[in-house]
Amino acid sequence: MNVLIVIPYFGGLKDGNPDVVDLAVELRKRGHMVTVLATSYGDDLLYEEKYGVNIFREKPTYYFQGIDYSVCFPVFKFLRLIKKFDIEIVHGVMEFGTQTLTGMVLSRFMKKPFVLTIQGAVETFGSPQVDAVAGMFDYGVRTLSPLVKKSIILSKNLLQRAQNIGIPKEKIRVIPSGVHHENEFNPILFNSDEIRKKLGLEGKFVIGFSGRLVRLKGLNFLLYAQKLLQKEIGNLHLLVIGDGPERPLLKSISRRLNLNVTFVGWVKRSNVARFLSAIDAFVNPSLTEGLPISVMEAMAMQKAIVATDVGGTSDLVEDGRNGFLVHPSEVKPLVSAIRTLFFDRDLRLGMGRVGRDIIKMNFDWGAIVEKTEKVYEEALS
Repeated sequence: MNVLIVIPYFGGLKDGNPDVVDLAVELRKRGHMVTVLATSYGDDLLYEEKYGVNIFREKPTYYFQGIDYSVCFPVFKFLRLIKKFDIEIVHGVMEFGTQTLTGMVLSRFMKKPFVLTIQGAVETFGSPQVDAVAGMFDYGVRTLSPLVKKSIILSKNLLQRAQNIGIPKEKIRVIPSGVHHENEFNPILFNSDEIRKKLGLEGKFVIGFSGRLVRLKGLNFLLYAQKLLQKEIGNLHLLVIGDGPERPLLKSISRRLNLNVTFVGWVKRSNVARFLSAIDAFVNPSLTEGLPISVMEAMAMQKAIVATDVGGTSDLVEDGRNGFLVHPSEVKPLVSAIRTLFFDRDLRLGMGRVGRDIIKMNFDWGAIVEKTEKVYEEALS
């Protein structure tokens, strides 16, 4: 099957959408011809071939740095790729992407079935201006939704979101992302004591976060929770893995509150597991999510989880079993959950083991790719 994936970011300098990168590679391993059309970021290559996947990037028409969003309408490149690679099906990812909407419209023009993956459950971005633009996108997607042959959502909790933008229930399939839990995110591959020593974290109780540093990740709530916790847990340390437009503000808050925080900055995805091996528990204070890859990776690394109950997070975290689910936008629930994990080591380690088992049983790439292939076949029939 010849597949064209249209997506805002794919790999490159941002390591964009790593779950979709993994999907493309796994599809290629199963014999499909996979081509990707994305937007470039910085000095990203406009063409590269990796793992047998042809990756084409178009320079953005405009980039909004404050919200890390690019505008791009790759009309001519899309049409060329459809013909050059004899594309049979188009798979668009992220309904807010101008690239994805371009693919949706042109797929009908080229008489190719279009599959749409809805990644998140965003209802507000926390900015009136951005929310207004997002509302326009929602209206556009609702108008164009008849062009969608099938839709993939990452969690059953995103069903309402899909229906709100005009996708009828009978077209929707639930397919999560996966994690390479054997050869990449596997705790036995790392010497955590040695890594902690190199990072200067010996003797610390380390909580970690991994992801983009944007407002919707809710990191300010975690910082204020840490301020309260440091009064009784003197060796508490926060390890922040990732980068984004909120980093200067978050560092400023950390200095003002005199917090023990290490901002690692952006790291290659291949190095994320190494940093995760150094933490005692993982915290995701996000205000909105689809199916959080960062939580899945931390679970694969056998870490207990504290996460806000948003989007598809409850598909991953069973409250009290492999972690704790807390209300978003609140500090005290974060404090309570982290405190419990600090004082109960056996509970923390047991939750980590259960979390890794959940990943191994339910989020293996083999089964996920088979489900995706079935959706493609349904769209083509």
